[in-house]
Amino acid sequence: MLRELLLGVLFGTFTGLTPGIHVNTLAVLLNEVLLPPLTLFSMGLTHTYLDAFPSTFLGVPDEGTALGILPAHRLVLAGKGMEVVRIALYSSFLATLLFIPLIPLYLVIATMYTSKVGKTAVLLLILLLVFTEKGMKKLWAAFIVILSSLVGFVILGLPLTEPLYHLLTGLFGVPVILAALFYETSKVSPGSAELEMSIRRLLSFSFLGTLLGMVASLVPAFTSSQAALIGSFFSRDERSFLTVVYSTNTANFLFSLVNFLETGRARNGIVMRMPPMGLSALPVFLLASLFVGILVMLYAESVSKMLASSIFKIPYKAINLGVLVSLLILSVYFDGIAGALALAASSIVGLLAVLLGVRRTNCMGALMVPILVG
Repeated sequence: MLRELLLGVLFGTFTGLTPGIHVNTLAVLLNEVLLPPLTLFSMGLTHTYLDAFPSTFLGVPDEGTALGILPAHRLVLAGKGMEVVRIALYSSFLATLLFIPLIPLYLVIATMYTSKVGKTAVLLLILLLVFTEKGMKKLWAAFIVILSSLVGFVILGLPLTEPLYHLLTGLFGVPVILAALFYETSKVSPGSAELEMSIRRLLSFSFLGTLLGMVASLVPAFTSSQAALIGSFFSRDERSFLTVVYSTNTANFLFSLVNFLETGRARNGIVMRMPPMGLSALPVFLLASLFVGILVMLYAESVSKMLASSIFKIPYKAINLGVLVSLLILSVYFDGIAGALALAASSIVGLLAVLLGVRRTNCMGALMVPILVG
């Protein structure tokens, strides 16, 4: 058991700190190796603790942390990058602790969930995304939702090995990297990790993020970023908002596991690779979540600071260009020319959202509209 957990932590550390490599991507690359459920679980959980690093210092987000990019970058430019990493670690660990007493409530809610409830929630979410934009941007947001849904229908309908990789990497990863190629941060230092927010705020917004993670784990296409968008109506500063983003991301993963054990519904790529186990396996996973959380908290900040210090010694454009090439190579590796074309198409939609000045979360129409129609 210990060896399985440590192996998962090692893999999750690699994916969490490496730009453009999601934990699901590594699971696909290791598809020929039958990984035990505990290894898969610890991979995924470790990744949620550490995936703030590339989105903070390199602008390469997981979809779960996409909304945190701009607030995190503002703090990086202010010399507070390591504080962002600490916020991510603390809020993720608090979400791990707060998730446990909420499990009984979640089990009741999960069994009551139906596809009709999910579709209603997705429709309300689309309306929320569009109508919370300001002025004429509502029209542009609706345009992005429609355009991304068309791209989503096409890519998801093609016989691709990894359609979600091309779709989500293009919508959320490539546009940020392209923007970063025209953005120089070599004079910025990682800064101090000292928290400039009270423990009370950290705890309260982590609890809010944990609750939103519950919802995100139930409703298909309701991602951590979209849940965090709701949390943004309650948080009035960068630090509070980032706390919501990162705690939501971790809670979403943990509750998705409980959902899988109770109902058999898979809400992320990690649990999809697990065999049916039933709720009797939950105590083992609870212990594993505490072990992984404590272990990651012991080393993550030191490793992140070392890597951040190294990054600012390398030309920023060279790093982002290398990341961009790596993402394209992975696309070709998974699905050849078709994968590269799918990546390019979704990237164009993501870039349009940036150019039109609307939230890139509207790009999740690529998944939300197909769910409504289906």
